[in-house]
Amino acid sequence: MKSMHVETPVPQVDEEEASGARALRVGAFISAQMPIGLYELNVRRTHHPTKPDRELVDRSLVTRSRHRGIPVTWIDRARANTGLVIHLHGGAYVNGESQNHWDWLSDLRRRTGAAAAMLHYRMAPEMPYPAAYDDAVEGVLGILEDLDAVSPRWVLSGDSAGGGLALAVVQALRDRGETLPSALLLTSPWADLTGEDPRRTAQIEKDPAVRPDLLARCAAMYADGFPLDDPRLSPLDGDLHGLPPVHLTVGDQDLLLGDSQRLRDALGLADVEVTYLEQPGGWHCYPLVWRGPAAQRARRAQIAFVRDALGFDAPVNEGRRAAAH
Repeated sequence: MKSMHVETPVPQVDEEEASGARALRVGAFISAQMPIGLYELNVRRTHHPTKPDRELVDRSLVTRSRHRGIPVTWIDRARANTGLVIHLHGGAYVNGESQNHWDWLSDLRRRTGAAAAMLHYRMAPEMPYPAAYDDAVEGVLGILEDLDAVSPRWVLSGDSAGGGLALAVVQALRDRGETLPSALLLTSPWADLTGEDPRRTAQIEKDPAVRPDLLARCAAMYADGFPLDDPRLSPLDGDLHGLPPVHLTVGDQDLLLGDSQRLRDALGLADVEVTYLEQPGGWHCYPLVWRGPAAQRARRAQIAFVRDALGFDAPVNEGRRAAAH
């Protein structure tokens, strides 16, 4: 079994972090109870690729291109020759990226010094499985092809559904004999769409941001009749051997805590190096939606992991030796 490094969380969650719990709980309830037609109309409004706000990123650094036909929004693409983070956003496979995603990704890009790419995969209900899976695999391969002359080190990242998708993508790349990322950065990954994890029951009343009935609705919309335990849909059920080092962040109030704990343990058994951070009081995807000490501690840990994976903090002599090879 590979070694596992456990990051030290912030001991206490600031009260300010919990102030939006009631509003989140009400919003999640409304989404879960909304008639299916109205819900589908609501999520379709989020399916157009967005860009980070001007307050987050200078517009001169933001560009958009297509790679094997998949749209990608870049932040500081010129730096891709030094290192790259490709991110797959969450949203239960039915919602597009939000400004919380852009805030997190632009912060990660700025503080690591790498280029960042948001890959805009197709979503349900218009485009159910395998659209997101195919787009993510092809989009990643297309980016790497278009940067072939540069051959940068790169990290594949994902949050929530995007975290599960990132795990499925790296499994596909391994099986195809393609270039693997230097590391995998996962935040609250939704890696099991079956909803059968017994640990989920204990989390239902703890996480105001996510409901099991809403996840079940989204899983059915995305899977569109395919078995939910298919490893391409639930990569936690797939082969985890031969994957790059993984950084895994989750809150102990997260409805999907069990996914992360099971994934942590399964990766260790598969001889994959794991860095694990479990934040007391943390909700689903807390590093993206919170702004206080706990979120900043998680972001610092993620940034340090990415910098190490990209070789930014390697001693000069080691960097020169690597370049010589």
